[in-house]
Amino acid sequence: MAILAAAAFAGSAHAGKLDYRFEVEVLHSDNINLSEDNQAKETVLSPRVTFNFKEEGASLELQARGELERRHYFGSRFDDETRSEFAGQLNWSLLPQRLNLVAEDYLSEEPINFRGGRYPGNLQRVNIFLAGPSFFARMGDATRFQLDLRGASTHAEVAPDFDGKRYSAAASLQRDLNPISKASLNLVSTRAKFDDAATAVDYRRNDAFVRYQGRLRKLEYEFDLGHSRLNRDVGEDPTTTIARATVQWQPNSRNRIRLRARHQFADQVQDLVVRLRDPDESLVPDLVDSSSSLVSSGVYRQRDLELDYRYRGEIVGFRVRPLYRQLRYIDRGDADRTERGAFFQLDYRLGPQVTMFLSGSLRNREFTSRNEEDRDRVYSLGFSYRMTQHWGWSAEAIRNKRTSNDPDQAYTENSVFLTVWWQR
Repeated sequence: MAILAAAAFAGSAHAGKLDYRFEVEVLHSDNINLSEDNQAKETVLSPRVTFNFKEEGASLELQARGELERRHYFGSRFDDETRSEFAGQLNWSLLPQRLNLVAEDYLSEEPINFRGGRYPGNLQRVNIFLAGPSFFARMGDATRFQLDLRGASTHAEVAPDFDGKRYSAAASLQRDLNPISKASLNLVSTRAKFDDAATAVDYRRNDAFVRYQGRLRKLEYEFDLGHSRLNRDVGEDPTTTIARATVQWQPNSRNRIRLRARHQFADQVQDLVVRLRDPDESLVPDLVDSSSSLVSSGVYRQRDLELDYRYRGEIVGFRVRPLYRQLRYIDRGDADRTERGAFFQLDYRLGPQVTMFLSGSLRNREFTSRNEEDRDRVYSLGFSYRMTQHWGWSAEAIRNKRTSNDPDQAYTENSVFLTVWWQR
């Protein structure tokens, strides 16, 4: 579905803006399977294409980005494989300010063993497709009503309890308080039905919350407060408080600070859509990705706090992203965990065509029911050289190390990348 959508978007490139890039990458790793006692040295050749398409018309909005690569392993231990990622959103106004048709598709490669890494044989293809109409009505100059009806299909290549259908209705009564702020009352009901009744429990989730959002000079904010109830076909029917906040301050074109906090029920479908819908998020997660979750039907109570600061100057670029996350599953106590981490990246222009970049990821994961803890540390140093407007190359060295009180989970990997690219 995602590949067909990508082709359709690309075919409409004359009506919007299409950027694409071709890469050929060579990777050499001294422990590509991330093992402590069975390391596999490997060299990998990966041709890759990435694209980003965007169109904003009077009646049609399209956004699509994707990545497709073929990985050839020169050793004999791993089969060649194809990896693909895609995120696309379509919003078509059939009746202006009355009726819109929305369709979204998200394709990603997620770990089979979520405690492991993105090594050969530990990735499965996960796809989420959702679509439906949005109805709008205006009740006076300052009051509006919106009703979103959605159907979704979820599929995972390996995890059978992820496969299923979802149906949701979201009603929102919004009122403008003044020219820069508004409030709304929101009711959301979602019905989840899974294909494998032996491993997954169907449920209905009902959320009710009030939202206050607005802007003040260069500050934007959004706050939610409410209640959520999970009605499961089998087992207990838990409840939780909904408390969410997003605050973004952009004092100038070079600096941006975003704070996001969440307390709610969540699941892997919701988390994947939130991550891939955000154009600032990478389609392929970093080596240490604190947002990775168990691909399953499991619902969990989520506490999440994240700060993201970015600076972009003419010579120096910098990003730092500390975060905290706590997941408590309704049924999967063995996956309960608390995560603390930080990501940083520094870019420095050594000349008009040469840039040095340094990055690091730090993460501690504590598994509460098993009294186990993993400590991940990833550091990289690299250079990129832009030869012409379209051609360039980059080289990068990475050290990826995990320590754990479970000896089977520890490993150390050293790898180098060399990439040649052409971009439009």
